Amino acid sequence: MIQISILIFAGLAYYFAVFITNKKVGYGLSFTFVALFILSIGLLVGNEYNHIGMEKVTKDRTVQISTVQKGSNVLLYKPVGTNGKENVYIYRTPDTVDAKKPLHTKADLHVDNKVKVEDNGSATLTQKTTRWNYKNGFYDFLFGLSGNGNDFVSQKNTFNVGSDWLVLTTDQASKLSKKMKDKSVQAQMKSEGEKYVKSTVMKAMQQNPSMTKAQIAKVTKQAESAFKVQAAKNLVKTLK
Repeated sequence: MIQISILIFAGLAYYFAVFITNKKVGYGLSFTFVALFILSIGLLVGNEYNHIGMEKVTKDRTVQISTVQKGSNVLLYKPVGTNGKENVYIYRTPDTVDAKKPLHTKADLHVDNKVKVEDNGSATLTQKTTRWNYKNGFYDFLFGLSGNGNDFVSQKNTFNVGSDWLVLTTDQASKLSKKMKDKSVQAQMKSEGEKYVKSTVMKAMQQNPSMTKAQIAKVTKQAESAFKVQAAKNLVKTLK
């Protein structure tokens, strides 16, 4: 609305200065609208650069996330820039599991990404997004045509993943995938895995000699999963 008012004030100032016969009255009215014109320009500039009539509003949301690489719990990120503060994290949600492209965080200096390792259930992403919004309907009506309502200010992303997740760069994930396809590595992992699982099950049976078949199967499955994660982490350390 204020943009329209600026045009109207400019037009009226010109009209009263040129077309009113009584110049004293005409110039008086013209100066009034010139003042309103300047005031409106000032308000428009103030809204654009100092967010007059606006306030910061932060909204929180938490969503469950799933791995980009099926068959393994991996949170990928792509380093952007040189200071490590603009990393772009790549992930999926249950709604985008079958989508062609995964989701990702913004590559922006005002986006802060953190990863927390906590075994507290499913992996999640908590986003706190701050935007500029108009304080009320009056300011929205006054400045709405500027198109700066809902302007992005900052975002804090916190990824909560379990200890069975790997947090890798896209380059590391690619190298790890190739390495795990190596037959010698597979043979070594199979041999070490069998020993680890056998040792874990034996320890569990010593602690509880009356374990049922179902309990043994559960321990076996957990040991296999734990070894797989640890083996992958050890392989990551060898990557260059």
